[in-house]
Amino acid sequence: MNQSLPIRLLFIGYQFLWLLLTPLLLCSPRLKEGGDERTLKKISFSKVDLWIHAASVGEAYIARQIVNNFPKEQKLDILITTNTSQGHEILVKEMHSLQQNVQIAYMVFDSPSLVRKAVQIADPKLLVLIELEIWPALMAEIKRQKKKIIIVNGRMTRKSFKGYTKAGFFFRTLQPDTILATCNENKFHLERLFRQEKTYLVPNIKFDLIHHCTIAQSAEGERQSLVLASIRKEEEADVLFLIQRILQTFPDLQINLFPRHLHRVEQWQKLLTESGINHTLKTSEASLDSSPVIIWDLFGQLTTAYQKADAAFVGGSLANLGGQNFIEAFMNGVIPVTGPSISNFLWTGEEVLSDGLLKKGENKEEVLDLLVQLLKNPPDKKALQKKADNYIRLKQGGSRKTCQYIVDLL
Repeated sequence: MNQSLPIRLLFIGYQFLWLLLTPLLLCSPRLKEGGDERTLKKISFSKVDLWIHAASVGEAYIARQIVNNFPKEQKLDILITTNTSQGHEILVKEMHSLQQNVQIAYMVFDSPSLVRKAVQIADPKLLVLIELEIWPALMAEIKRQKKKIIIVNGRMTRKSFKGYTKAGFFFRTLQPDTILATCNENKFHLERLFRQEKTYLVPNIKFDLIHHCTIAQSAEGERQSLVLASIRKEEEADVLFLIQRILQTFPDLQINLFPRHLHRVEQWQKLLTESGINHTLKTSEASLDSSPVIIWDLFGQLTTAYQKADAAFVGGSLANLGGQNFIEAFMNGVIPVTGPSISNFLWTGEEVLSDGLLKKGENKEEVLDLLVQLLKNPPDKKALQKKADNYIRLKQGGSRKTCQYIVDLL
């Protein structure tokens, strides 16, 4: 890749910035683990056909899905890199299920000198970037060595697009060979940013990670249950309003409150106490039956709570935060209600609303009305199960199509 003088000067500054930042980054608890791999003091990979970068947990599962959907006769040496310890842990744990010869490593810092060495060692024919992971030095080095790049499961919000286009001249020099986008908006943004006409629509691979909708029958005499899931700090006041109003209408309701971050549990205890609302922690030894609100102060239980719920609100949506995963709710037998902010999940398609798998309120009052309606008239769970399964089935197939594009580039 021939670089103009301004681009070369940018990379010189970029290299200098990494020289300054690297010692600081290695002091971070999040980046300290795997520090020797991130700086290539320890090299845990060798020459491969394919280099897949999976930034964190979600991308790690997508990487696994891609690897396991290559044709059986396609035998490949693959390097999968990740930025986080959680992503690394998942990949190591999934090693036994991977159907190719896979090496796993922490992603090298994007310092031009480190990246040059890493690319020389791995010598991949193709770099696969999942979703939106723009690493300037890595992409530039891959192009300099005349290798290929593909972005898969590509996404780019309108806000990110506006930010990136301010340096559009630079990103055009990193143009991937192919881009696979998950929806028309993502396709438009990625196509325009990189000026790459070879941009195609492919179903989101995340749909291939979803299986049969699970429902649970409520036991006779069991209290009605409402789940408030993934509640963010910025919307706590609005959610407190929902709790107060709903308990006025349904005094015997059990509300299961799941803060998105556990360090907010103490604040929720304070808010509920000041509002005169009886509550208890899930891990408390006190009886849960006597409390209208249970604060879940542990991870990993949301799925079970959804399966027992009559209604659910999914947070990150009453504040302008883009929303949280509402698919998990209707795939576990409860129709989720959200606020207006669900931009992070536009890839799910309009069908979630038109098919009645999701209900969206434009403000806290509308959200309240929707939750009250669902609690007064809970939907038939078997009908919901059939609808959810059909929706997912029609959206699947992205893994197989993505693998075909990769094989063609190889």
